[in-house]
Amino acid sequence: MPSASNPITSSPPSLLPGISPLAPGALPIGELLKGLHAIPDSRAQGQVRHTLSDVLLTALFAAIADCDDFIAMGIFAQTQLDWLRQYVPLIHGAPSHDTFRNVFMMIKPSALLEITSTWVGSLEGLHVRIDGKVNRGVKDPESGRSRLHLLRAWVSEVGLSVGQVACDEKSNEWATLPELLGSLELKGALVSIDAMAGHPEAAQMIHEAGGDWILALKANEKEAHKVVCARFRALCGQDAELPAGQLPKGIAPAKTLHPLEVAPREWPAGVSYSKTVEKNRGRYEEREVIVLPVGDWWPKAYLWYGIQSIICVIRTTLRQRQVGEQPVQEVHYYLSSLPPGDARAIGAAIRKHWDIENKCHHLLDVTYHEDRYQVRDRVCAQNLTLLREISAKVLRDHPRKGSIRSKRKRAGLSASFRAEVINLIFHNPHA
Repeated sequence: MPSASNPITSSPPSLLPGISPLAPGALPIGELLKGLHAIPDSRAQGQVRHTLSDVLLTALFAAIADCDDFIAMGIFAQTQLDWLRQYVPLIHGAPSHDTFRNVFMMIKPSALLEITSTWVGSLEGLHVRIDGKVNRGVKDPESGRSRLHLLRAWVSEVGLSVGQVACDEKSNEWATLPELLGSLELKGALVSIDAMAGHPEAAQMIHEAGGDWILALKANEKEAHKVVCARFRALCGQDAELPAGQLPKGIAPAKTLHPLEVAPREWPAGVSYSKTVEKNRGRYEEREVIVLPVGDWWPKAYLWYGIQSIICVIRTTLRQRQVGEQPVQEVHYYLSSLPPGDARAIGAAIRKHWDIENKCHHLLDVTYHEDRYQVRDRVCAQNLTLLREISAKVLRDHPRKGSIRSKRKRAGLSASFRAEVINLIFHNPHA
């Protein structure tokens, strides 16, 4: 069964000048087959009924068809055996749920990660989002706490992880970050990380790897946070004795869902300012982005390797849930190695960081019910997470309109639609 030769054709717009949507070396989807066949099988070959690639492909098809756990995979294999044999031999019949479990406990997550990272291709010109996620289904039976916390490097433009490292708990994310960054080729990439990595050491690691960075700055870096807050207050004429983090003067709370547009306030020369307003489904959000160049006002800025920009994002949000509800205002600070000239582009990149929550973590929790199914083995749980990512990527690439959830339901109920999705992996499967 030869692999497909058609390259990925989706081309989302660039986030920043010089940040291209997809690397030219990204693998065609059909190359997934080669990766699955290349995974080493450590089982005793004379004592197995199914090849490793047959089991993994069947599990992938089951995940596409709305089967989330090993029992559901076993039922899918039994009931769809004739259909499956169009794509995988399965000469000894359908794999059982125990076979699926044993295989996912046996293979190393690095083998599946190699497939996803090779599929993404070069990271040059791409935006890599790094964030952690707890798998609540992997519980310690004694303490009841989760035993698997994954720190993930996610490329939203492709929809796959290029790196994952398991840590014991959220407090260990910072200790795990160097291992994750060290596993990535970051030359020419843009890396964004939330408050967990708001430290000079993270900037140094990314800068020395040849990448640009955007790091959230919060109170875990007390001195830097205090200096940056004071600088923004001074620029807008605010009394320096007011509490740190208070909004600059001139921001009027939104009274309705459709407030009058107000011209942006005047900022000193060299300051880049952008304002966007979004009104959608009873929700109003105003985002102001102010970007400053690094100057003599911050003597210790040199600690942050490659730093060029200091960013303040002011969010004013109002949801029309009840009469008299007041808007909520938040202030967030960021440091970046990007040049300070384009506040709109930098603001868009900051907002795009949260694609990892919307398109990955939320998808795994809500569409694949990852936290619902209890898997005691950490390796097994991480392999299942990667399988779900791959199945979501295959479904997302299918041209039919609709959510991943609706496509999974349709693939489970319709063999013809399932075949359309599978044919994205197999080119002329009957050859």
